[in-house]
Amino acid sequence: MANRMRKELGRNEAEITIIERSHNHIYQPGLGKLLFGLEKPENLVRPTKDLLLKGINLIIDEVTSIDPKGNKVITAKYGDMSYDYLVIATGARLYLDEPEGMKEGLEKGDNVFTFYTLEGTIKLRDALQKFEGGTIVSSIAEMPIKCLGAPLKFIMLAESAMQRKGIRNKCKFVFTTPTLSVPPNIEPYASALNTILKARGIEVILDFTPARIEAENGILEDFRGNRVEFDLLCITPPHMGEELIQNSEGIGDALGWVPCYRDSLMHRSFNNIYVIGDAGNFPSAKTASGARIQTKVLAQRMKAHIRGEVPKATYDGHTVCPIITKHGRAMFAEFNYTKSISPARESYIKWLIDVYMIRPLYWNFMLKGRF
Repeated sequence: MANRMRKELGRNEAEITIIERSHNHIYQPGLGKLLFGLEKPENLVRPTKDLLLKGINLIIDEVTSIDPKGNKVITAKYGDMSYDYLVIATGARLYLDEPEGMKEGLEKGDNVFTFYTLEGTIKLRDALQKFEGGTIVSSIAEMPIKCLGAPLKFIMLAESAMQRKGIRNKCKFVFTTPTLSVPPNIEPYASALNTILKARGIEVILDFTPARIEAENGILEDFRGNRVEFDLLCITPPHMGEELIQNSEGIGDALGWVPCYRDSLMHRSFNNIYVIGDAGNFPSAKTASGARIQTKVLAQRMKAHIRGEVPKATYDGHTVCPIITKHGRAMFAEFNYTKSISPARESYIKWLIDVYMIRPLYWNFMLKGRF
């Protein structure tokens, strides 16, 4: 977003500052590929400062709260910082206190894993390499989550990996979701993916919301007492907004998401605050591709604001979710608020694009505001 704004506005028109708590930026879509040898850790991390165009101020600090009436953010190290326009891009955080037993299971790291952090991904990768048979379960704890297709991609790639390893007959694969259809819960993709799962013998359990994980016994239980046994569990933890959103009066809802108009991305209570990416409560997929389109719209709207014009650009919910279905095959789910756009078909070409082209595009074009 900052890079796009720097391209759109002259330096005399706007001073652009990013407050970022991390010195490094992680390419999150690569974590799922890292599990199965399709990525390397060193390809997924770059210094934040190297990603910004000249003329953008980078402050490494953590925002603790936002004062929308005073037009300022409060930071941990540098105190109050004033703004004329604020873009909230705080993303989503993992909530590890529920379901019961998840945090302890992840910390122990014997049979409960997640790939939503780089450290967790490496642990799960190593466990998969050592796996010699048993039941692998991929479970979504709650919705919403980042990238609806990610937990499903994991179980399909796990099945494909064990097939290539020659031990498919020693394994069972189970996918659980709290939703009533297969994510991304949009047709025709849900039906197509359900057909693929059935054909490959991957069991799907819908309307399953985990309440308890017994890591020592290898049991995942939902709120109705239904149980799923596992030898290896990949859990997608509940997602919430950042605590600073909850700590800022009038900014967010009880779960830390920022309420905004889905077409303009403007905060519902403050016309100089916008939100992009995972942080917003708009009904669009929480993906990098969605955020990329949002920045195009938002840069145009903010430029109009700053120049005293009427903003006209709107976001239609457009996003693309690449879904690797097996080694050598992928499907692209492309949709917006009102319709599906791409066909629900697997292909080798889509796999090549996802595995070999998207990461370079991300680093060199998407983040630089060139695409």
